[in-house]
Amino acid sequence: MMRPPIPWFLHCLLLVAVYALAGRLALLAIPPGFASAIFPPIGIALAATLLWGYRLLPGVWLGSTLLNLSIAPALDANAVQLALVIASGSTLACALGAWLIQRLVGYPDPLTDERSIFLTLLLGGPLACLVSAALGSGSLVLFGVIPLSHWPISAWTWWVGDSIGVLIALPLTLILFAQPRVLWRSRASTVGLPLLAGCALVVLIFLRASQVEQNELRYRVHEQAKLMLASLQLSFRQQSLTLQSIERLFAASQQVERDEFKRFVTPLRKQLPGLHALSWNPWISAAERPRFEQQQRELGLTDFHIRQRNADGSLQPAGSHMAHTPILYIEPASDAPRTLGVDVYVDPLRQAALNQARDSGEQRMLAPISLIQDDQPRPGVLLYQPVYRGKLPATVTERRQQLYGFVVAVLRADELIEHALAAYPRDDYQLQVLDIQDTPALLYGPAKLELPPYAEPLLWREQLEVAGRLLQVSIAPSTALLNHQRSLQSWAVLAGGLLLCSLLGGFLLSVSGRAEQIRQQVRQRTLELSTILDHAAESILIFDVQGRVERANPATAALFGLQPDQLHGLNLSAFLPSLQNPHWAFHTAEQGRPLELLGRHADGRQLELEISLSRYQRGEQLSYIGVLRDISPRKQVERLKSEFVSTVSHELRTPLTSIKGSLGLLLGGVAGPLPEQASQLVQIAQSNSERLISLVNDILDIEKLESGRAGLHLEPLDLRQQLQQALAHNQGYADSFAVHLTLDTQALPEHYRVQADALRLQQVLSNLISNAVKFSSAGQQVTLCAEVDGQQALISVSDQGTGIDPAFQARIFQRFAQADGSDSRRQNGTGLGLSICKALVERMQGSIGFTSSSAGTRFYFSLPLA
Repeated sequence: MMRPPIPWFLHCLLLVAVYALAGRLALLAIPPGFASAIFPPIGIALAATLLWGYRLLPGVWLGSTLLNLSIAPALDANAVQLALVIASGSTLACALGAWLIQRLVGYPDPLTDERSIFLTLLLGGPLACLVSAALGSGSLVLFGVIPLSHWPISAWTWWVGDSIGVLIALPLTLILFAQPRVLWRSRASTVGLPLLAGCALVVLIFLRASQVEQNELRYRVHEQAKLMLASLQLSFRQQSLTLQSIERLFAASQQVERDEFKRFVTPLRKQLPGLHALSWNPWISAAERPRFEQQQRELGLTDFHIRQRNADGSLQPAGSHMAHTPILYIEPASDAPRTLGVDVYVDPLRQAALNQARDSGEQRMLAPISLIQDDQPRPGVLLYQPVYRGKLPATVTERRQQLYGFVVAVLRADELIEHALAAYPRDDYQLQVLDIQDTPALLYGPAKLELPPYAEPLLWREQLEVAGRLLQVSIAPSTALLNHQRSLQSWAVLAGGLLLCSLLGGFLLSVSGRAEQIRQQVRQRTLELSTILDHAAESILIFDVQGRVERANPATAALFGLQPDQLHGLNLSAFLPSLQNPHWAFHTAEQGRPLELLGRHADGRQLELEISLSRYQRGEQLSYIGVLRDISPRKQVERLKSEFVSTVSHELRTPLTSIKGSLGLLLGGVAGPLPEQASQLVQIAQSNSERLISLVNDILDIEKLESGRAGLHLEPLDLRQQLQQALAHNQGYADSFAVHLTLDTQALPEHYRVQADALRLQQVLSNLISNAVKFSSAGQQVTLCAEVDGQQALISVSDQGTGIDPAFQARIFQRFAQADGSDSRRQNGTGLGLSICKALVERMQGSIGFTSSSAGTRFYFSLPLA
């Protein structure tokens, strides 16, 4: 029984709900907003249009309208019109994409070949989404939501978000509903899940890149805000220091005349922008008032009275109060007619500030007031500096008794702040300064900082204490700065993600249609690998952790004299008894060298083998691969070499020593005087025996160094002492050649210690010194020198000979290397000394080298600091 088809209007309602819900979930708005990093609803709508026809386009239009109305800041006529225009753009994009795909691809199509996949994604995504991006971003400009300068970035982000939404949502929706179901259902795991993972990764990377950009911008804005706050603090501090300097003037003088006050404060006002006026307000008790008024009239201020300002701003004689603080001196003088004699102590707010300054002995600032200039009110503040007779009293009672008066500064807040921040471009920031000591009062800036929601983390707000009052300073970037600082780096990341997702989706769709071809290629490759294994010339074994052979090539069977089928399942102990623990053997061979072991041939003879091991995992099963080599010929050569060295050591060195001693006795006259000709022959024989003994000793040293049997005992050694010892040991040899030996250790610190073997160090030094002596002429000098080079010592031996032939220099550290065939005889050398020196120095973690010219040769080597 067939189910009745679902009516089209139910499809439309379902599409409306899915479109609105998916749109709300995808609104990851990026500054300056109104566009999403990924917008899947457009892809879902395109897939629905392809699957069920153009009759679902009303559902697209209605779903987009409801979505845009739900995110509008206010539901008014403009919001409705804007939502309708955006919805029309999305609907046209879906219609255009579906029409292009049907015409150029021929939907319905299983999308198994590269051409149909590429065209479907291109036509339905980047191409069709140009319509929705153009209409959507254009409508934002038309309705005044964003300025025209924001249109390019808004259109770009809109297009990218819609395109990536199609590239992701279209294949996923087709996997859920497209026909044939067998093919599309199989793509759920091979295409759907990787595509979702890729989409999530791209969005995460994109959001992370955007966050990094925002963090960098926030850091720059906040650092500038800190500097601006420091400038404001400095400006207020300068005003404070000005009042303190005037306070010192009055405290240090018996009487400050009006002209003196003027001369003192006039330069200060010119130097400090924002300082509108400075005044001197003496503290006059009620008893002192008549005498004070009469005194001022006698000084030329006719009709002087202490006055107070009424509520309407008019002036009248002040009433009787406990004390008065009239304005006596004020600069600029133009303010005098309307301020002279005015008692500021009458006003309750000013009285409270004056009392606080009097009792604390410190400056106090009045809450912001309105200053009238050019008939325009301007925000300002008053700073009160108390002045006492003599030094600052210690107690509140004494301060009240010794109060002399107050120095008052009238500050224009706008001039002071703008001058303090003159170094910062005014178009880059918004500044608001509030007095929050009691009731918040605006001192500078707008009543409210205008910041878009995405820029709210950039706001810097800090409290600043000035003369007992608490100010709140808020600094935020301006719109111009936000536009200038906007970076396209995160959108470049998103564009790369778009390309990656489109390639990933297309690739996975094509892979799912070619799965059988890939399986055939796998079978072909497996056959090829098996062929390579069977025809390899070297023995290859594959075995498990228990040592059971899983596979062996014919070369392995031939090596052990077995049939290939005999090896399968056989334990390694049957023919490789040394490899009973494969895990231990693998970790031993893993150190970098192949493992040497003994094998057993089928006829019972032993095989000397070398094995290189590796392992691989197949599911939960661990297996090992061993490559075997027969090293019996190499081992035979090594045994012959060892026997030869032993023969040289025991069979040649002892007779040679005896021959040398006998020849020495003959030359010494033990058998009586020898004829001159016979004496010359005996001397030649003794010299050659010494040379032969030296050659045997050098050969033994080389063999020990190569085999690793030449043990070195590295210990801290006093380098200066070692050099002096080497000089003493070789002095007699140098004297026989009439060559002067010198030691230069001026650049070497006292008790400088190196890490070396004492015996081997002396051997290296003796070799280098004797070489230098042998190749020097009589009367020439050989210099042994040492100096410090970083964390190592540099020792050198220099001669004044003819230098080393350039053609020979490349071979100088090779064995038996000599400049020409006559050198070994003329200089009595073996050609092994420098090779031994190089090996010994390197064993002591040093390096050796030389420089040579026609003026002489310098051999040098380094040793590490102990």
